Amino acid sequence: MKNLMIDVLIKLSKVEVESKELVAQVEAQSLLIAALLLTLGNEATDDLSTNIHSAVAAATQSSTEILQSDADMILAHFDRLLKVTKFVADHAEEE
Repeated sequence: MKNLMIDVLIKLSKVEVESKELVAQVEAQSLLIAALLLTLGNEATDDLSTNIHSAVAAATQSSTEILQSDADMILAHFDRLLKVTKFVADHAEEE
């Protein structure tokens, strides 16, 4: 019984480490995207946003395997990232 508990704890620890690694990876990618968007400027960012929304819409229409709820969640996260980036850009110009 003691060995079973130790094995379960080890597996839970591995899952937790993998989860933290995924969170760190996503956060790093979000920061990279935000930095790239700040570098592009407003007009290019608007074009990029339009292209991404069009690509996601086309993908959901062309495949039955892609759930609309998944696409909506992806676009919501993307839009949130764009809003944060625009907020940072606007406030950086004020100072």
